[in-house]
Amino acid sequence: MGKVLLVVKKARPYLAGLALILGANAWGQAPRMEPIAIPAQPPEGAGEVPPQVGDFEEGDPVLDDEVMTGVISRDQGWFLFPQTDRTSVRGWLDGGFMGNSGNPGSKFNGPYNAVDRANEAMFNQAYLIAERVLPTDGSLGVGGRVDLLYGEDFLLAMSQGWEIQPGGGQRWNSGEYYGLAMPQLYAEFGTQELSVKLGHFYTIVGYEGVPAVGNFFYSKAYSYQFAGPFTEWGGLATWRPTKNFEVIGGLVNGWNAVDANVNAVNFLGRARVQNDPNSLAASFAIITGDQPSNVAGLPDIANVAANRTRYSLILEARPTNRLEYVFHQWLGTQADGVPLGGTALWAGIDQYLYYSLSEKWKAGARFEWFNDVDGTRVGLNRPSNPNKTPLPGNFFSLTVGPNWLPTQNLILRPELRWDFYDGDAKPYNDGTKTEQLMLGFDAILKF
Repeated sequence: MGKVLLVVKKARPYLAGLALILGANAWGQAPRMEPIAIPAQPPEGAGEVPPQVGDFEEGDPVLDDEVMTGVISRDQGWFLFPQTDRTSVRGWLDGGFMGNSGNPGSKFNGPYNAVDRANEAMFNQAYLIAERVLPTDGSLGVGGRVDLLYGEDFLLAMSQGWEIQPGGGQRWNSGEYYGLAMPQLYAEFGTQELSVKLGHFYTIVGYEGVPAVGNFFYSKAYSYQFAGPFTEWGGLATWRPTKNFEVIGGLVNGWNAVDANVNAVNFLGRARVQNDPNSLAASFAIITGDQPSNVAGLPDIANVAANRTRYSLILEARPTNRLEYVFHQWLGTQADGVPLGGTALWAGIDQYLYYSLSEKWKAGARFEWFNDVDGTRVGLNRPSNPNKTPLPGNFFSLTVGPNWLPTQNLILRPELRWDFYDGDAKPYNDGTKTEQLMLGFDAILKF
């Protein structure tokens, strides 16, 4: 407990600055993910429709906590494949460029494991979805979904025992930068009120997620990259007794694994509540169970099966029809994760502010704080990235930029990002700097 208080006390001045940047008096919001067809907005004060968390997501549910579940809207101008009310085949292409002012020799953006290459073009995702949803009329039915991803983002979409060998070697791919992954493969049974999902699916813990169309920014938050799981194998039950309340719960085989050296049943669950007009909402998600205690391979730490827990608390507010705010507080622990058998800790806060300028333009800002207390998380990245664990300390980043939709099928996401670090290491520019400044963009074409 003393360590946590010390961490919070040390970060206090940064949190004060965070509040000033994003407007701490505007607490509230709407993930886990999907950018963007921005609906037409009435003039401020028009009052015909109360402001609702999720209004921005009518086209693509990018700003509510469905992001990490991969619930991706089919609203777009044209489709390459025929669509029906319940069945669809769709996808997108995503690529971009991230310029790093430090010009690192390794061409890595510090310890990143996503959008991680500096000063070179990246093809991040060729993404394909085949899906049949449950009946929308309340009747009992069967659905399912399969997702395929090819590109640089395959790294965080793979599972042990599927694309990766249980011991960690590649099974589907041979390269480090480009590969194929199948992040979802599940069947679903039930109604819109009560359903069960079995198979392989995105985690429900966290805010940002794998699908490019599910995130406002091109670069990813540290909490997405290093704090929690990406995919699960197992079963989940969903209960929606009213429009204002939802509960999800089930059992999964740990983090990102169908068959690993450590196979253990973990509990995965989430509850979400909103007010009647859906202008305020909150959700809490958690995963807990045994996992390997030393995934970073650090010295003097035994790699045994021990409890790992990660939770996410998300608060959402929509004070006006143009403005949304997201507050995401999270924490992770790993028993036996430090020398002499202590508990490793990582924790942080992400804040997002979005403003709709028009149907085609939206502005966004993200400020995050990630405290890797014991240096066990930040730096879990590609084999040739030299910026690796242990990097204990406080990581901060400020990202600003617009989303532009010139058409319903095309999204352009330029951004400016500043990372800075408070600790004993130098995590940027191949171990020579404690900060980095980047300017980048990507383009998403939906089909």
